[in-house]
Amino acid sequence: MAVTAKLLRLYRVDQQIRGLRSRLDAAERYLRSQDHQLSEIDKSLKTLKAQAQKLEAEAANDENEMKAAEQRIAMLRERMNKAQTSKEHSAILTEINTLKADKGLVETRALESMTKVDEIREQVAQKNAEHAERSKVRGVALTDRDARAAEIKDRLAELEGERKAALAEVPGDALASYNELMDLGIEDIMAAVEEIDRKRMEYNCGACYTMLPAEHVNVVLRRVEYTQCPNCKAILYMADEMREAIQNKGKKASKSA
Repeated sequence: MAVTAKLLRLYRVDQQIRGLRSRLDAAERYLRSQDHQLSEIDKSLKTLKAQAQKLEAEAANDENEMKAAEQRIAMLRERMNKAQTSKEHSAILTEINTLKADKGLVETRALESMTKVDEIREQVAQKNAEHAERSKVRGVALTDRDARAAEIKDRLAELEGERKAALAEVPGDALASYNELMDLGIEDIMAAVEEIDRKRMEYNCGACYTMLPAEHVNVVLRRVEYTQCPNCKAILYMADEMREAIQNKGKKASKSA
């Protein structure tokens, strides 16, 4: 079997594998998308809960500060009731008023913190609902992925066996060129030679439609070695019917001469 024919056998097996895996790959991409969205929701929940915890701690500290202020005010009132002079009474009253003002500021701050905590709790509830809904979607995506994997499992195993056998027959240099195109993500690793004008020996590459030099067409025609399109680098092959027609034309021309 010619090198190009061996490459073509490998290419056609790879096409079947790619076709089989395309639906599975799409299902896996969708599943990964759901996992990513769930991960983002989890991150948001973690951030929101940390914010709520911080605000609750600040509010608790403010509450302790207010209780301490109340205790201090109560103590000062007792001292004020026992004050011996108006100056002492006035000083204690001033301190009480200052403590009341400070306590009012702390109370306002604590209320603001708790208001924010309530808002965050609402956001957490929304995120939890979103997480639950997204988890359901993720469950469906997982089921779909597993179903598609099971659906193609046996045929894929057969093709992998065929690929292994085809791979073993391809010469190293040809396989290196093939793998290089595959690594580049080129879909048309191999391309058929297309006929434009047989009389003028005009042919183009079936992948990029570039006119092929005569020497490239002759290499494909002889099947002694493989050749690549000078433009897109696809490995060229020729349909058996076209090759036979061209060769028969050549034989007729030789007899006529």
